[in-house]
Amino acid sequence: MKRQPFLAAAAIAAALQAAACSRVETSVGPSSGGGSVGTLRISDISDPTSLNPMLTGADVAYQLSGYVLEYLVQLDDQGSVVPILCEQVPSVENGGVSKDGLTVTYHLRRGVSWSDGQPFTSADVVATWKQVMNPLNNVVDREGYDTIARIDTPDAHTIVLHLMHPYPPMPTRFFAAIQEGPIPVMPAHIIGGLKELNDAPFGAHPIGTGPFVLRSWIRNGPMTFVANPHYWQGPPQLKQIVFVAQPSTSTELVGLRTHEIDADFDAGGQRLPQYASLPDMHAVESRSLRLYLLDMNGGKAPLNDEIVRHAVGYAIDRRAVLHLVVHDAGAPADEWLPAWSWAYTPDVPHYDYDPQKAAALLDADGWKPGADGMRRKGDQSLALVYVGIQGSGTFKDVAALVQAYLKAVGFDVSIKLYPYGVVFDPGGPVKSGKFDLTSYSFSVNYDPSQLDYDGCDRYPPIGVNDERFCDPVVDREERLALQIGGIAARKKLYADIERRRMADLGGLPLYFSDRVGVVSDRLTGYRPSRGIIPEWNAYRWKM
Repeated sequence: MKRQPFLAAAAIAAALQAAACSRVETSVGPSSGGGSVGTLRISDISDPTSLNPMLTGADVAYQLSGYVLEYLVQLDDQGSVVPILCEQVPSVENGGVSKDGLTVTYHLRRGVSWSDGQPFTSADVVATWKQVMNPLNNVVDREGYDTIARIDTPDAHTIVLHLMHPYPPMPTRFFAAIQEGPIPVMPAHIIGGLKELNDAPFGAHPIGTGPFVLRSWIRNGPMTFVANPHYWQGPPQLKQIVFVAQPSTSTELVGLRTHEIDADFDAGGQRLPQYASLPDMHAVESRSLRLYLLDMNGGKAPLNDEIVRHAVGYAIDRRAVLHLVVHDAGAPADEWLPAWSWAYTPDVPHYDYDPQKAAALLDADGWKPGADGMRRKGDQSLALVYVGIQGSGTFKDVAALVQAYLKAVGFDVSIKLYPYGVVFDPGGPVKSGKFDLTSYSFSVNYDPSQLDYDGCDRYPPIGVNDERFCDPVVDREERLALQIGGIAARKKLYADIERRRMADLGGLPLYFSDRVGVVSDRLTGYRPSRGIIPEWNAYRWKM
């Protein structure tokens, strides 16, 4: 079959055009001109439900809490792991990691205080680890933390992790703001004596060591951060940061155009051409670990059938999705790791766009098209419920394209939208398994371990294996790769893992996206991290 550039069917092109035409621009309120000196007004499409990253899977919560809460390590704008609340990143070379891999030592930064004046010490790290491991807490991701047998504190500024077995990713996972599931260090004098943190006031008003202090948070209204004058790296250049959630990307664009909003650091590439036309604003693109994924629920019919999942893979033109949705701000994904990862494996099963092959697979599997073009097998229809984020322009466009691609080969796909704070929360449709398809972006691990995403015992709420994928070989290899040292031996295991995951196709990696923000020309000093939280140097920003 001769492949047409990007979109092969007029119906699919019409799907995206219809989505675009449905966008209505409305005012977000009276214009406040260029804003006041020292105040940065930022936005996203939703409010978080909590500002404790340990208890949520929402990027907006990670990013907003990052003004207040800090981590032992983080990625900088070049993708290097840099120390934040510790003096150096532990390694075998600097003596921070023992040769047998069973001991990891951190020397904590001195002269750091919590915003309420209490000193930051090793007790804070231990108290936070205990809350991470507290079974009463709805922790999103405990991977790595659960390999620690005990933590010794020889003094107020030293912690020594004693591991049950070697865990090579520890320096990039333990209280690290790098990939999904970041957990900041929290104050022992506030959280140490609490039975659990799920309903604790800390989630609504965190106390941190960061450059800003949360002054107020009006639910469904403004969230205001003010400069922490006692910040250990020096007083921030900004006086305050004000966050207001917008109901949609269309509404946000109006606010950016009228200068009621100064920045969205995670706006996405969907509107790059429009950002270019905004007066006194500019887009900032940077590499990231973020993968945009089409997740398939293999825990129930019809996607518990591997042939049906393969048909989905062949039915979707991923290059066209990247081009049409984010204007090529990224690269097509052919596996779960980016091409620049040391564990990238080129010889995995590929699913190049081939709708005829998708149809042939479904025919052979007994799914026959009816008069309306939709397929059935006996009394079962090939119907899928596709859940996603209400108000997200990126999801809206991806979903319109995926729906049209799948309809072209006989799938009946209905789209159901939920608020951002609902769709991925513990009681939401994804974690409870009440979905067939969903699509979203997430940051893959800097170290390629993915046990929490593909482990047989990591279905929600224990882990984030939302696909309900279980391959005992993958499970075993993931665990082994976390216990042995040496890049070569681990790379061999991850190569087999990638091949097996792509052969099963529990989810279809669509593309690795660049982080795209849109910011005021008045903002200086912003250099986004390549990790999951962009604002690694917020104390240097100036308006």
